[in-house]
Amino acid sequence: MRNIITRTIGFLANLGNKAIAGMTLYVAQLTLPNSVTANLPGRLNAMTVADTDHKETIVQLKARGLVLYAARQSATEFVRIVRELLRPRLGKKYSQAWDATGLTGSLTIGETENDLLRILYSMAAYLTTYPIADAGANATALRASELHEALAAASAAVVLQKDVVDQAMKDRDEKAKALEYGLRILLSELHKTLTPLDSRWFAFGFKKPGARATPDMPLNLRAVLIGANAISMKWDPAARAEYYRVYKKVIGVDADYVSVGTPADLDFTIEGLPGNSQVEVVVSAVNNGGESVWTSAVLVATL
Repeated sequence: MRNIITRTIGFLANLGNKAIAGMTLYVAQLTLPNSVTANLPGRLNAMTVADTDHKETIVQLKARGLVLYAARQSATEFVRIVRELLRPRLGKKYSQAWDATGLTGSLTIGETENDLLRILYSMAAYLTTYPIADAGANATALRASELHEALAAASAAVVLQKDVVDQAMKDRDEKAKALEYGLRILLSELHKTLTPLDSRWFAFGFKKPGARATPDMPLNLRAVLIGANAISMKWDPAARAEYYRVYKKVIGVDADYVSVGTPADLDFTIEGLPGNSQVEVVVSAVNNGGESVWTSAVLVATL
């Protein structure tokens, strides 16, 4: 069975922990000099720290995104208020008279940061020259400038944090690559040290290279009553099966399924069952790689 090392954080962390545990158990018994030098604990710790740092940069990016969203909402609301206050002066519909306020081409308020920054800058200049009488603090040139600065700062903070996230991801990926390389060193040395079916492969988190893939599930299980208390079973062959395992459960008698045979053929007979009973039977396929899933149960009633 082939051992595939996938470069994902979860897979590498899981395999890394198992490999380190295996090294702790067997390094004194086995010849693994390069694996010892590779320092798997150090590589795993470096990847874990880098992954944590990367996740934290994402949290910070989301927080800055919320600040940007709030700044954009405040800016949009300000422009909307000023637009309504200026309608009596500049007209209810768009005309070139509105261009000096930053609302060009229409009275629609742009949604992007660049649109809002441009409008706020123009409105600050316009309201400095042509303030709105009795507008209060919410519709002044000063307020336009404050919102412009807040929006610009929030937008720049998001852009900067995206760069931080990208750099943290690169660092995490480099650490993951280093751990993957260390695990490949260990895998290579284990191939030279352990036999393909040595059970110690499992201690390092690897599959036995000599084990076959688990068999497919047997199909088309048929079971019929023979006489009063025997069941004859047949099924179709399963890919990679070396032999089969037959289970039975007498309803009301067996608490769970009981193994009753391991035939190499595609049929089996269960004899000596109690009379007047309901019996469920299932079959699985087995090889040195393990046992397949069971077939669906077939129910047979004895006499």
